[in-house]
Amino acid sequence: MNNEHDKTFRTIFDNKDEVAKLIKDVFNIEIGKDNLQKYKNSFIDINFRNKESDIIYKVKDKDIFFLIEHQTKIDYTMPLRILQYEILIIESAIDQRIFGQKNYKIPIVYPIVLYTGNKKWNADDYISNIQQRLDDIEKIEFAKYNVIDVNEYNEKELLEAKSFYTKAMLIEKAKNTEETVNYLEKITNVMNNDKKIYTFEIREMFEKILNKIIRVKIGEDNTKKILKNFNRNRGDDTMMAVFEMIQEENTKIFMNGKKQGKIEGKIEGKIEGKIEGKIEGVKEIARKLLSKNLSKKEISEITGLKDEEIENLKK
Repeated sequence: MNNEHDKTFRTIFDNKDEVAKLIKDVFNIEIGKDNLQKYKNSFIDINFRNKESDIIYKVKDKDIFFLIEHQTKIDYTMPLRILQYEILIIESAIDQRIFGQKNYKIPIVYPIVLYTGNKKWNADDYISNIQQRLDDIEKIEFAKYNVIDVNEYNEKELLEAKSFYTKAMLIEKAKNTEETVNYLEKITNVMNNDKKIYTFEIREMFEKILNKIIRVKIGEDNTKKILKNFNRNRGDDTMMAVFEMIQEENTKIFMNGKKQGKIEGKIEGKIEGKIEGKIEGVKEIARKLLSKNLSKKEISEITGLKDEEIENLKK
């Protein structure tokens, strides 16, 4: 990643929910986040080493791929780049054991270009449109890619879309610091008013992008102002996150206790297993709260652990 734009979108598309929303927006198909997995991309050709980076996801248990390219400038070589990427991905995923058999279906790649430049995207989307050819031979259309051009959407559409990547596209659309801050304030208001869609995980991602990437662009004072507005209901978020963690740990404790009880077949074993599991579960919750930068006092009030016990968890 060579710049702040790439870092922002790579952070966003590390989140499978956002990838699933992007796929739904482009292809109008539902693929659950649990059916998506990040695919290696270390094989990308040396000719593209200095180009903007790509993100690749694979449908679990299938050779179906989604290639996500983020562009801030129009690239008239994009059809060729997409074709190159497709070939590299396909070659890396081919099952050599059955490749060549009559009914074998080779992998498929669905490319998406996410464009956040100032000018409207006007590059060809088919490689055949940039190839030389004989007039008497009909052109062959393949290696088509899909473009989401920020210039095709207005501010209201980008704000109201039920995904976070569209909010990042709006920020990219800003022409100066004042406009960036204005968009950020509107985005925080939208996210604060709909925590069902903008979950704790998404909100954390936004805060990370704001702190590590956008802060440089808008300055310290503006960042603090945005964060103050964004975190005005942080307590509610934290308690919801704690509740979710406790629910998760309680489920683990129950299942572990049940499993241990079956193995040992003794009441004493069940009780001991549940007690030990519960203590470890509370400690695990405390560790997660530490990672959220809560104070020892707050963690102690939530978990009942003593200060020295919490301190030991940091080691």
